[in-house]
Amino acid sequence: MNRTILRPCAIALGLIISLANVPLAAETFVRIDKTRLTLTLLSDGDTLAHHRISCGRGYGHKQRQGDLRTPEGWFTIVSFTDAREWGHDFHDGKGFIPHAYGPWFIRLSAGSGIGIHGTHDPESIGLRATEGCIRLRNEELARLKPLLYRGMRVHILPERFETIPCPEIVPLANENKIEKILELR
Repeated sequence: MNRTILRPCAIALGLIISLANVPLAAETFVRIDKTRLTLTLLSDGDTLAHHRISCGRGYGHKQRQGDLRTPEGWFTIVSFTDAREWGHDFHDGKGFIPHAYGPWFIRLSAGSGIGIHGTHDPESIGLRATEGCIRLRNEELARLKPLLYRGMRVHILPERFETIPCPEIVPLANENKIEKILELR
């Protein structure tokens, strides 16, 4: 009789490989939804923050710098930079815009200078209006930043081309959980 013997280490290794890109239950991470144009901070299944965003004007996964697309996949937060004095020419005929990035630029490991930042144009939130970054209202970015940390994972979901309405109300975790996370920092 021929028996197959399963090795526990091989089974464990298979699980590690297959779960490498799945957030752990207690992990706190950011989810960017390019279809719904939302940023959600999740922790242990609870929503800690939920905001409308603007992302790249181009559709699909970023291929190269300048393609106006927001990358897709799992990334990490690399750094936080005070961006209050940063300006930019968006090549939209308006010329150089001072304070274009709001209070913070949160660089992601996606390359090509991709990050999460504020805006000089709050009316652009909810639209596909960026060169590839994720844009938030300045006051929302200021509230979100203390909940983020270097090395935190960010999952940018690809577009789904069917129409999906964005929910108006997203229940947030209770304030005690948010306070506890802030205390741990």
